[in-house]
Amino acid sequence: MSLPKSQPIGTTSAINRVRVQGIRYLYLLKKRWWVLVLLVSLGLCIGAWTAMQQPPAFMSTGRMMVAGQLRLGENAGAYSEELMNFFGTQIELMQSDEVKKGAHARVQALHPDLPREEVKVVVGQVAKAAIFQINVYAQSPTYATAYVDALMDEYMAKKKELRQNSGESAAVAIQDELVRLEKDMKAEEEEMHGFQQKNNIGFLKEDGNSAATYLSILNRRLDELKTESNLLQRLDLDQNLDRNPGVATGADGQMSRMDSLAASPGPLAEYLKVKQAINQLKADRQEFLLTLKPRHPSVVALDEQIAKNEAMLGTYKQLGQDALASRRNAIKTQIEGLGENIKIWEAKALDLAQRVADFDKIRSKIERTKVHYDRLNSQLRSMDVYKNLAQDTVAILEHANPSAVKKLQMELFKLLLIGGFGGLALGLMILFILDKMDDRIGSFFEYRERFPEVLLGQVPREITKAGVALLASNDPRHALLESFRTLRSSIIFLPIEGARPKTILVTSATPGEGKTTIAANLAITFAFSGARTLLVDADLRLGRIAKAFKIESEAGLSDVLRQRTHWREVILPTSTPNLSILPRGKTLPHPAEHFLGKVTDQLLQEVYSEFDYIIFDSPPVMAADDVLSLAPKIDGTIFVVRFSTSSARRSRTAINLLVQRQANLLGIVCNDVRLAESEYGYGNYYQYSAYRENADAEPVEPITR
Repeated sequence: MSLPKSQPIGTTSAINRVRVQGIRYLYLLKKRWWVLVLLVSLGLCIGAWTAMQQPPAFMSTGRMMVAGQLRLGENAGAYSEELMNFFGTQIELMQSDEVKKGAHARVQALHPDLPREEVKVVVGQVAKAAIFQINVYAQSPTYATAYVDALMDEYMAKKKELRQNSGESAAVAIQDELVRLEKDMKAEEEEMHGFQQKNNIGFLKEDGNSAATYLSILNRRLDELKTESNLLQRLDLDQNLDRNPGVATGADGQMSRMDSLAASPGPLAEYLKVKQAINQLKADRQEFLLTLKPRHPSVVALDEQIAKNEAMLGTYKQLGQDALASRRNAIKTQIEGLGENIKIWEAKALDLAQRVADFDKIRSKIERTKVHYDRLNSQLRSMDVYKNLAQDTVAILEHANPSAVKKLQMELFKLLLIGGFGGLALGLMILFILDKMDDRIGSFFEYRERFPEVLLGQVPREITKAGVALLASNDPRHALLESFRTLRSSIIFLPIEGARPKTILVTSATPGEGKTTIAANLAITFAFSGARTLLVDADLRLGRIAKAFKIESEAGLSDVLRQRTHWREVILPTSTPNLSILPRGKTLPHPAEHFLGKVTDQLLQEVYSEFDYIIFDSPPVMAADDVLSLAPKIDGTIFVVRFSTSSARRSRTAINLLVQRQANLLGIVCNDVRLAESEYGYGNYYQYSAYRENADAEPVEPITR
């Protein structure tokens, strides 16, 4: 028998989630209202004490504006400031400790009869205007007015001092730089004079151009010789004799025709003549053969002459190849000589170019130094013009007006309001933190996020002082009665295959979660339907089933497990038809050992055939190992979770322990659910007028399995 796992509800509306969460916070406020009252009271006391400690204060105001400047010629000698952060810089300068100390000294010097007071200076910029507004707070109006004027005067004096110090420092720096530049120009001119004495600049440039031209001629001659050498190397004798002579450039820079290989007398010329003679004789022989036979004396004479010339041709060919080899060696020697000559001229040209570049570098350095010297000299002369010219960008617009001094005093109501709201905010924050630290299940949204198991039922909250009474046949607690009917239907119509659970164990994680009451009322509800029901008190340590039904019995389940009596002798009827109970009897020191024994198995087999449903009330899972020993032998286990009481962490641990011990967990019953949070809407039964019309109807037919 296996049960499908339910999934967390994902279709619940966000509005309902907010509503339930709001109800949770409302109950939290009802429970811990004293935290808010305490902190709000503390905040009000602090606000009142602050108001009593505040001395009277007076505010005096002055104004300064950013004025324009007169610019004459170049503004290199004018004192300037960074405009990007100008206003922020001036505000910080006005509020600096040095300016405020100077203002105090001015007040003491101008008004020695005024005692010094602690002041507060607030400087701001008027919106959309280049105007500074200076507010000074003091304990007397006279000192506030005098301090405003003294502060503005001290600020102006500080600005002037900064400008003068900056101008003097700049003039000294420029003069030092001019002296250094004069020394540099003198040294550079001496360097140029010495270079010109060692080198003739005109000859250097002319020699450099001539060397570059001659190097170009030598490189072209070298390329031609390399080409000629490659041709002599790759072509045979006949190909070299047949190619056209190339054009070469002589060392003197004039263009000349290269001699043909066969132009001068020698083996190559003789080879070429013999070759041409053979070709001519062969042509004549072809013409004779047109009219004469091959054995004709004239043809035979030609053949002999051709053979003689061919023999001579072989001798001349060998001599010609030797001549070609000699020519290749000669060209190779010329290439090597040209290469060495080119290296010499390249070094000479490089040296000439380097000396010309050194001269240009010295001259450029002298020109740059001179330009820099002239510019600094011009700036120094400009500073002499501007040093007496007023360059203040900020001027006093309005002095402090004694008649416009305002008296300020923090209002008591405002401080109380700040203290009260501060205490309220702190209290709400503390309550929020306490709520987040509390892992007790407070709503169905929290339940669904932590427990994916099947939800069998929801038992609504009953506010009573003496505990929740057991159900009766005509019970006026309609929501409670219907919740157990729903739980009964959930068990009867479980979506499982095979036999339905007949023995049911009810347990929870810790004591005080209502498992005993739920087990008893569930048994009563099964009995209402006509089913023969047995309620077994399996909590052999602190069982309270007999007390709940107001039955006194010393014998019970503990005596059956110790084989001191038979179970039929200790079963007691109740006032509810079809319902019997098996009390726990006397306390057992180690119930788990008895639950694991064969006596428990025999008891389950015997009562299984006598009753339609057997409900076991067991001890909490985290309190003892009793339930973990008994649950695997029961058809199904119901786990109870009590809202606002059960710890989610402990309940999760208890469920995991049951699953590990092979207990068949049917699902979870949520106890102590507020009607506002219930998903079934039990509260509507209070308005269901026709609900009690058939309260005295005949009993229904018993449930059969």
